[in-house]
Amino acid sequence: MTPFNNDRSNQNSGIQGVSKLSERRLSRTAINYLLGSIALIWLVGIIALYYVNHKPFSPDQALSIVSMFFQIGAAFILISLGGALGRRLVSLQAASPLTRLSLQTALGMGLLSIGFLVFGALLGVKPLFAWGSAAVLGVLLRHSWLHWWRDWGALIPLWGESSRIGKALAGGIVAILLFTLSTALAPPLKFDALVYHLALPRAYLTAGKIIFVPQIMFWGMPQLGEMLYTWGMALAGTQAATVLGWGFGILALAGLIGFVKENVNTLAAWVSAASLISGFSLATALAWGYIDWLTILFGMAFLISLDYWRKEKQRSFLILAGIFSGMAFGTKYSAGILFVSGIVVVLWYSKDQLIFKSILRELALFLFCAGLFASPWLIKNLIATGNPIYPLFFPSGSMDALRIDLYQNGAPWGNWLDTILLPFRATFMGLEMAPGYSSSIGPLLLALGLFAGLSWLEADHERRSIAGVAALISIPGLLIWAVLGRAGNYLLQSRLYYSVFPALAVLAGIGFDHLNRLKIPGIRLWRVAGVFVAFVLWLSVFDVGILTLRQDAPREILGLNSRDSYLEENLGWYSVAAQAIQDLPSDASVLMLWEPRSLYCAPKCTPDEVLDRWLHDRAVWNSPDKILNSWQQAGYTYLLYYRAGADFLRQNDQNYQPEDWQSLEVLLSRLPTPVDFGDAYSLYALNP
Repeated sequence: MTPFNNDRSNQNSGIQGVSKLSERRLSRTAINYLLGSIALIWLVGIIALYYVNHKPFSPDQALSIVSMFFQIGAAFILISLGGALGRRLVSLQAASPLTRLSLQTALGMGLLSIGFLVFGALLGVKPLFAWGSAAVLGVLLRHSWLHWWRDWGALIPLWGESSRIGKALAGGIVAILLFTLSTALAPPLKFDALVYHLALPRAYLTAGKIIFVPQIMFWGMPQLGEMLYTWGMALAGTQAATVLGWGFGILALAGLIGFVKENVNTLAAWVSAASLISGFSLATALAWGYIDWLTILFGMAFLISLDYWRKEKQRSFLILAGIFSGMAFGTKYSAGILFVSGIVVVLWYSKDQLIFKSILRELALFLFCAGLFASPWLIKNLIATGNPIYPLFFPSGSMDALRIDLYQNGAPWGNWLDTILLPFRATFMGLEMAPGYSSSIGPLLLALGLFAGLSWLEADHERRSIAGVAALISIPGLLIWAVLGRAGNYLLQSRLYYSVFPALAVLAGIGFDHLNRLKIPGIRLWRVAGVFVAFVLWLSVFDVGILTLRQDAPREILGLNSRDSYLEENLGWYSVAAQAIQDLPSDASVLMLWEPRSLYCAPKCTPDEVLDRWLHDRAVWNSPDKILNSWQQAGYTYLLYYRAGADFLRQNDQNYQPEDWQSLEVLLSRLPTPVDFGDAYSLYALNP
């Protein structure tokens, strides 16, 4: 018994020792927790107290920064919804991640836009609806979000795979994206955004639903992009729309890089992207709130779909190609050239079948899908105006025969050289906002694209086929551009044909890669060419950066400059006049002469959207008194006269005759003394 009793005593003693040790450890842990908490409170408290009197930014600056992230977040949500929806509908597992996510998001964004058009017209477009619909879609698509975002991880190894030239090009592309993002986050400045790309969404939000806007004849243009902008503006204001437009550019570039890397190599992928974004107009358009990069995104998805159809001969890819060509048309009428390019590609790669019915079936499938997804915008016009292609071709809506004649029948710019030398003329003579081509597209698409033709001499059948698809899309587009450019005064503009530019960029990447196969003794030609590509791209970085700093966008988005000051510095007297209109009584209605920009004075102003009001009213009413009476009867209480615009047209527009200006002076003499804004604008009261 004693041994047993002694063992038990020793056991109790051991337990007591362990218990005391645990108590000491618990006590030490509690002390550490207490000391750690005190240290953290001390650290946070001292830092917080310091910044009570040493504020890093003012409340206004803090609000600007919060607003900036809110706007980016709203655009991020919409793009993610589009990507998740596209992911749910199309897996495309065989494609590279960047190619896949670009195509999926293009599909999803197009479907979201069409849905927003329908529900916005029926249910309204108020912020509650915008956020509610986004939340519902987010829940329904929650399982697709993560997979879609995982594909963006492909950018990380892409950097590691890149050569020094590739990294230099990647750095230039990122620099342009950062500069243009800062501009996109500031109040929009670009002309067409103030006329209709953002003015129409503003009108919808003011009305609370998608409505017919007769005072802006561009309402009749396809509005796939504007629907998405309306949604973004309903979520987080105007800059959410411009950031969304910037996001379209990232998606298009990602698809281009992924597709060329997948089919050629990494350096050629960077060259393709650099060739596209190095054009000054294309680079700066990322920040404008235009729909140019959305058109490019659909053009890129169209090319990817056709190339997969060529390789796999699966009709699902042909259906996608038709859908994307219809969505491109739904973004811009002139993107309908993809219908022709699609027909050419289908015929070329079906020629070996030698079965007419089979070829006809493929064409019918492509065109049916294209027409189906182009039709919502034609139906919209038909319901509102009776003209599916309003405001073009025949009188309807607010466009009578006289207005159509003034808008469509201007003399074409240039001469026959623009038909036979179009790629060269567009490259060398195209300047942003200048007459004619009206866009600076950079030299690389032309300089490198022609070398892609040498790929036909290679033994690599797949490389030739990829170049073939891109060429069969590009060549019909260029031919149609050359012909239409001689048919009207606006139809030569390069931006009307951006839907084929992804194909041109692919050819530029293939052409650059082919330089690696050309030998000059003692010279690595591809390396020299790479240096030139980097030089061109970084010159564009410099131009875009200087413009961004000149406009002072970074200071505005950080709250270092007020919104009103930013607009006044960049838009001059227009900004002052627009603010004066907003300060008028709530029942004021301002008619504008020779001023088409309405974004900052809506809903109190009615723009002169194609600068034809005076000529039209002169032709209809003839006398100044009758014109004035018609304005008063229409409910206008003020007239904003853009004197500088009128003076320009007086010197340059042959539609005006001396008696037109004499009649204007008579009418203005009937009105009270105006309020002048510099020597640019005069605001008259239209007394009944």
